[in-house]
Amino acid sequence: MKLRFSRSSLNLIIFTCIILIGWASIDKNRLKDSIESGLSNELAGLDIDLKPLDSLNSQTWTSQEGIRVIWQSRRDTDFLIRVRAQRDLSLPDINFSHIDWQPHYWQWDINLGKDFGNGVIELREQLSRFPQALKGQAATVVMQGPWSANIAQLTSARIIKDLALSALPNEQNSLAYHCPWQPVAAQFWLQDQLLQANLSQPSMLQKVWQIDQLPNFSQITQSSLTAWKTTFISQWQSDWGNPQKQFDMLSDLAYYRLPANYLLQGYWQINELTPAVLEDYLAQCRSAVR
Repeated sequence: MKLRFSRSSLNLIIFTCIILIGWASIDKNRLKDSIESGLSNELAGLDIDLKPLDSLNSQTWTSQEGIRVIWQSRRDTDFLIRVRAQRDLSLPDINFSHIDWQPHYWQWDINLGKDFGNGVIELREQLSRFPQALKGQAATVVMQGPWSANIAQLTSARIIKDLALSALPNEQNSLAYHCPWQPVAAQFWLQDQLLQANLSQPSMLQKVWQIDQLPNFSQITQSSLTAWKTTFISQWQSDWGNPQKQFDMLSDLAYYRLPANYLLQGYWQINELTPAVLEDYLAQCRSAVR
């Protein structure tokens, strides 16, 4: 049986076939895009949810003596003061209240309470009893609490004068490995792998991290890195909301003379950190052995 079509019918059939072929091509591309998108989403799923973090509400200045001072204004804490000074290894541990001895530095923590008027009396008493052997040290001063700008500056000046504090000297290149300054997130990962935090310190002059000894690392995989990111960011977000933890962060920023945006910069770089980036970073550390 022969089928006969008019010219208009044939044109309609041909036009319909063209449309169907076009749709099939579009669906094929959509399927391809869907697969690629799915893979991208799966890879993106490895990223950690980085919650927005407020900047540290702090001010930094240098006193006339060259002392770095950081003041963080917080109304949800007491009036807190910390002096962190380099530790002279020839000095024995001195048993004095509020002093915490660390391998390379000591720090003096004072809580003046919520009432500044009464706190001033306590501060005056503590300053008068401060050990003479610990005066004249190279140090930084950190303050946290509901300070006003004028009161913070006057109080820090009084502390610097009474303790005869001096400026921290330039960093000494005594540690073996010089790791690149960037990316900061890679430094976060490396610092988290070190068995002892005092095995490393930053050099702001050379823009490097100085590491005493690099541990033996196992192979860095995407899954192991993702697991680290999840744990690290969860702890970071918890610490960021803790006033005491922020006080500790401020002390590190002051003592190691780190940039004010250093902490947030590393936080926002976390999702860009890959095994390849870390391997390249560690290779640069190993090639910079002194």
